[in-house]
Amino acid sequence: MPFDLGRPFGAPNDAPFQRDVLRTVLALFERTDGPVILDDYAKDAPGQGAPENMEGMVCPIPLPKPASPDKTDLIQSVLSEAEQLAPWQTLFRETHNRSTVGVCDLSLPDAIRFLGTLLNDDGTPTPPDRNPATTLRFATEDLRNFYLEAAAMRPGGAASTDQLIEWFWGETSAGALILALHPVCTASDNPDLKHVAADQMIPRVQRYRLQSRQA
Repeated sequence: MPFDLGRPFGAPNDAPFQRDVLRTVLALFERTDGPVILDDYAKDAPGQGAPENMEGMVCPIPLPKPASPDKTDLIQSVLSEAEQLAPWQTLFRETHNRSTVGVCDLSLPDAIRFLGTLLNDDGTPTPPDRNPATTLRFATEDLRNFYLEAAAMRPGGAASTDQLIEWFWGETSAGALILALHPVCTASDNPDLKHVAADQMIPRVQRYRLQSRQA
């Protein structure tokens, strides 16, 4: 996934880049190696993943990272973060009369706990009416969008979307949870989980963080 969620053309207010993305999509119709063709856009959107975008970023509520890398501590830390951010996300929803949180059809705490079962590989069965790969995708989307909506309402001035995204992946336990899930899911025997982890969980410009965790 080369672009951040909600940016199918990569970069807002950048018409030349967006036209190039659209031309690349339309060119897929000329290929004959189908019937289904999946391809990755080779370029990163301008401004994505730039560390300098974090300058001046202020978090609405201090979110201390867990003191140890223990997986249980990480899940509890994410649950605590979500509880602290909940009033800000509610304010976002009320102010804008919309929210992108809810595609998973689980409450956020339940979505976090579901991700915890995958991280800990504790054998907890997924409810029979739920596909684990689809739930993984939607749970991580809800988690990220919840944080970004909450952070957008923080006091002390506005931040760009790129700043908020860098904050999520680099400064929160929720970002650390999704990064920790990536190697677990890519090693799964479930091919659908492997596909979601490989292509849909983490934007391409944030994948350098996986290498940092492994170092």
